[in-house]
Amino acid sequence: MIQNWDRLVLRGVRSSDNDDMGNVIAIDKDSLFLMTGRHVFKIPKSFVQGFNGSEVLLSVPATVVWRRELT
Repeated sequence: MIQNWDRLVLRGVRSSDNDDMGNVIAIDKDSLFLMTGRHVFKIPKSFVQGFNGSEVLLSVPATVVWRRELT
């Protein structure tokens, strides 16, 4: 369980299928915003499985994250 969500900003993100999903760029009450290249994604906090001290680990594969791209 993540207790201090703010410490995840600027940390790398890894999907459940081990794909690099960029970095956390912002956090709001219910979501994380990720950026990889020019792509920005909004994912619910419920997708976060944990934090290993350097990377945010997701419980979903990259294909699920890509479907949440902001336009």
